[in-house]
Amino acid sequence: MSEHHNDEEVARRPLKRLHVEEVGLQIAPMVDVTMLLLFFFMLTGKLTQGMKLMQVDLPKAATATEQKEKGDRDVLNIDEHGQLFSGDRQVTDKEAVAHLKNRLKEVPPLKVYVRADSRTPAKRIKQVMNMAAEAGAVTVIFGAHNK
Repeated sequence: MSEHHNDEEVARRPLKRLHVEEVGLQIAPMVDVTMLLLFFFMLTGKLTQGMKLMQVDLPKAATATEQKEKGDRDVLNIDEHGQLFSGDRQVTDKEAVAHLKNRLKEVPPLKVYVRADSRTPAKRIKQVMNMAAEAGAVTVIFGAHNK
């Protein structure tokens, strides 16, 4: 066989087409990630809202101001009888300190938001402040209504 091809043979052979993939933007993965982020922020917002909204009759103070950054704080609620709650779950003093120490390890620095009932004894509030300090809290803020 000769390796010579005549022009007629070459013309009759079908041409092979190159398959070129169209470069485009993949929307489905972006929609998936967006939905996951949306769910994450909706759920964490609900969880932190639940922690802050426990029914506590906050005291009134003439100098009370709204804190801008309550979202990154651990919330400790104290009812009128001095019972301590992490969110809306009742905890002992030891459990509260352990929880705060764990939070310090996970998400430093530790910041605490104390919401004490207006009828809570001052001695109990001081104990909770000492517990927060023992756990390593950098700052402690108190909930109050403006007069």
